[in-house]
Amino acid sequence: MSATRPGDPRQVGPYRVVARLGAGGMGQVFLGRSPAGRTVAIKIIHPAMAEDGDFRARFRREITAARAVSGVYTAAVVDADPDASPPWLATTFLRGMSLQEAVATHGPLPVPAVRALGAGLAEALRSVHRAGIVHRDLKPSNVMLSPEGPRVIDFGIARPSEATALTRTGATLGTPAYMSPEQASGQEAGAPSDVFSFGAVLTYAATGIGPFGQGAVHEMVYRVIHLPPYLDGVADPGLRALIAACMEKDPARRPGADWLLAQLSADPQGTQWLPPHVAHDVARRGQATVPRGPVRRRFLALAAGGAVAALAAGGTGVLFLLRDDSPLRWTFELPEGMSIRTRLVAAGGAVYAFGSAGRSGQTFAIDARTGKQKWRGDFTTARGSAPALLDGRGFVYDSSGGDLLTAFDMATGKTVWTEQLKTFGLAPAPVAGSGVVCLAGSGGTGDYGVYGYDAATGRPRWQYQVDDLLETGAVMSGATCYFTSNDGFVYGIDVTTGNARWRTGTGARSRTTPMVAGDVVVVLAQDGSLRGLDAATGRQRWRTPLGDDTVIQGAVGLPTGVAGGTVFVGGLSGTLYAVDPVTGRLLWKQSAGTAPGRAGSRDFMIPAMGGGLAVVTDDEGRLVALDAATGRPRWERKVDKGLGERPLISGSLVYYGAVGGLTAFDLTTGRTRHRFDFEEVQRVVGSTQFYTAAKGTVYCVVDSAVIQAIHPAK
Repeated sequence: MSATRPGDPRQVGPYRVVARLGAGGMGQVFLGRSPAGRTVAIKIIHPAMAEDGDFRARFRREITAARAVSGVYTAAVVDADPDASPPWLATTFLRGMSLQEAVATHGPLPVPAVRALGAGLAEALRSVHRAGIVHRDLKPSNVMLSPEGPRVIDFGIARPSEATALTRTGATLGTPAYMSPEQASGQEAGAPSDVFSFGAVLTYAATGIGPFGQGAVHEMVYRVIHLPPYLDGVADPGLRALIAACMEKDPARRPGADWLLAQLSADPQGTQWLPPHVAHDVARRGQATVPRGPVRRRFLALAAGGAVAALAAGGTGVLFLLRDDSPLRWTFELPEGMSIRTRLVAAGGAVYAFGSAGRSGQTFAIDARTGKQKWRGDFTTARGSAPALLDGRGFVYDSSGGDLLTAFDMATGKTVWTEQLKTFGLAPAPVAGSGVVCLAGSGGTGDYGVYGYDAATGRPRWQYQVDDLLETGAVMSGATCYFTSNDGFVYGIDVTTGNARWRTGTGARSRTTPMVAGDVVVVLAQDGSLRGLDAATGRQRWRTPLGDDTVIQGAVGLPTGVAGGTVFVGGLSGTLYAVDPVTGRLLWKQSAGTAPGRAGSRDFMIPAMGGGLAVVTDDEGRLVALDAATGRPRWERKVDKGLGERPLISGSLVYYGAVGGLTAFDLTTGRTRHRFDFEEVQRVVGSTQFYTAAKGTVYCVVDSAVIQAIHPAK
């Protein structure tokens, strides 16, 4: 980061430029601040490229797709203007250091750290590919090590055609040492091309040098196309074999991101996975301040249909007071640098938001009626986890802030008790009932299992040890906690005593959380079959094979869930299976009609149920209402790329959030009832996710850091 130079822009769109971050073949990168103080990285495209009409068209298409990427290990695109002169885009600004700098400064990473890094990068590629994007330039300098974990940056940017990029003066595409053979030879580069680059990046992380050494551009291109990668420096045989599979010359022979995730099976949240000296350097840089630029105005008044909308730009929240007939009731903005980690919770007249900033986080309680902050607590929940609620208290687990299980008073935000429990980056969600809070992890004894804590005091009540690591969550029904272990067993534990009511072997591993439907516990096994177990005794009632479509290494990534009393499983080919939990009978299956490549699956999400319909969305940008009894389509609508959210049914409306905002559809007909888009109320409503509903009002997260309350369209 350096000071701006004469001739650098002072303003880009709504962002004030405060520093220079770097430059490359695609253009220049600046640090910017929004009027409300949000820090972003702004990439301004090189004028020579901006003059190319085809480039602008690709840039526009890919920016739209990039906004749909919602993976934990990516830097989100928050704004862009492909029609500006020159075009630009803004992404989340990440503090920390690049993988290239970390390895150059501290040396190669140990094997466990490389595998953890690989898991994060594979998850990032899966998110990017599911949005229909190919990165095309994955390399060590485009991998940031931040206090929250690794992040892939610079994805979703249209680039010059590969056929001319290597020879264009000042516009070289990427680094030849990390290109795929098809990309280096000017052929079409799809998702497998990113997998090849992924293998090259892991080689650099493990050895300190790329798999094709160093040399002039023409030498590197020749090696990439014609010579095998040099992997002798990768000492671990398993890691070396995985990298070799990624770097097959034939794109069709390379694995996909789902397979890589199943092989790596790690979660590099925070910096604990890094060697101590690297983690210290990343944390130190993450605490560095950035220039704030000129003093911002504290208040801004804007017209909103004849009324005045006031906002306090320097405060912890932004409240818009709109005209009476506006569907937008209020807006609350988190402090600068903080983003929402998981789904909002609406309960007891309040909306609870769980934010993160670096390795710390805070929870906000917001008055559901007025949008005013009720309290703020210095605790949060891990990404991928969710809070449990019981008797006026909330229970959250945060793996990045000290491996703490925290109980808090929902009315005051006061921390009631905390307990430390290691979960090895799995970040499971606590479950609570019958006066007990349960969570899987490793306590002070080092034994792994499920722990039960007194909900009122936090006192450990019991521990149930298992022989193999748990990689799934637990569910609770009544006074019984259900979970699975890696050795193929399903457990039913009495939460009042910690004793096993039953333990049943299925003969096949499961890595999906059990589902409870009435008096049946349903488990998806690795062999692609569903098992229905008696919730009281563990006796197997039925077994339903779903076929090869649901057979995957550990069943990683397959969506499963119970909705409307029906069990749903999303298959690899995009087929949604509906199963009766009482009998195990396959009620129906409905295909998305798109077969996936090895680089990622296209699957229906678990549906929202209401009015006799199962409403689902898929990776193709379709919202489909299926007859809940037969699976036959009732209506279908083309929608923007989503952010990994299920549709939300509230009353007679279906809500769906995407990159362009939130849309309300009529549940029965699919007719659009209202669209809350960027243009409405001065672009208040943007990319929407984490939405929930309570008492006729929908609460959603916009652009990762703004919470809004929207009254249903009339």
